[in-house]
Amino acid sequence: MSLDETPAHDAPPPSAARPAAEASPPLVPLDDALHLLQADPGHSLADPGLARLTPAGLDRLFLAARRQAERNHDGILLLLDLLQLAQHAEGGHPRRLMPEVVRQLRHHVEDQHRWQALADNAAYYRDNRQVAERIAARLRPD
Repeated sequence: MSLDETPAHDAPPPSAARPAAEASPPLVPLDDALHLLQADPGHSLADPGLARLTPAGLDRLFLAARRQAERNHDGILLLLDLLQLAQHAEGGHPRRLMPEVVRQLRHHVEDQHRWQALADNAAYYRDNRQVAERIAARLRPD
């Protein structure tokens, strides 16, 4: 099951942000989106909102985030192949292609890193229930 198939009550409420690539349009990077969903944006812990999820929800999130990280990795490899092909092509097209490919590579690398961190954090909270319960208790409104 992918993240977009996750029911709203199991959706992850995660973490901090990174600046978007300079040449890119004003897209909301993964970290920015996760920051908006975070249970307590000022919190210094890694994705503390995940602590509220059940072990089954954390396991689903772990699997979906790992799958997405793998997709980003595949995208990185494809773009590197494209760069190699463009390097051997004749004409001026590679120079015009380069900024966009580099922007896409940056996007895939940053997202792959964040998806992997999200998967790691979900696995940590799943495997360390006492820690997750303590953090979830601190996040409850008084």
